[in-house]
Amino acid sequence: MEKTIDERLLEKLHQLRRGRRHGHGRPEGPMGMKGHGCEHSPHEGHGMRRFMSPERGRVLTALLEAEKNGIRQKDLLAVLPVQPSTLSETIDKLEADRYVERTVDPEDRRATLICLTEKGKARAYEMMDARRTHAAEVFKNLSDEEKHQLLALLEKITPAV
Repeated sequence: MEKTIDERLLEKLHQLRRGRRHGHGRPEGPMGMKGHGCEHSPHEGHGMRRFMSPERGRVLTALLEAEKNGIRQKDLLAVLPVQPSTLSETIDKLEADRYVERTVDPEDRRATLICLTEKGKARAYEMMDARRTHAAEVFKNLSDEEKHQLLALLEKITPAV
């Protein structure tokens, strides 16, 4: 799934905020607190927010973006800013809530694939829609040319962080 320019800009800003060149580790929130918050669909009312940790949301969307019928945990670690123990714990929780399931890799029966369930796919799409809506709102006052200029500048400075 191709990301919009707005989503790419938002990712670069988050990367810059985290101040990590390779994107490893948990991002800090307000007052130095790590990884607490909620995600919600724009289709839900204010009282209908579904609380989900940022790690869980990242795993769901990464699985959806992988566009495969499952991915190995080590491959998820390569694209997510979390520690291995955090990812294992997160996958356990997502599995308990029936968002993901573990299956045997047909190419290597010793390996396990993490797969989205239908419930997990639905939630990941909701989260992606919410992210797109949020990103579009943040950058609505910029022209397409300005967005591309900003992205080029952010890409120039984020490797140095």
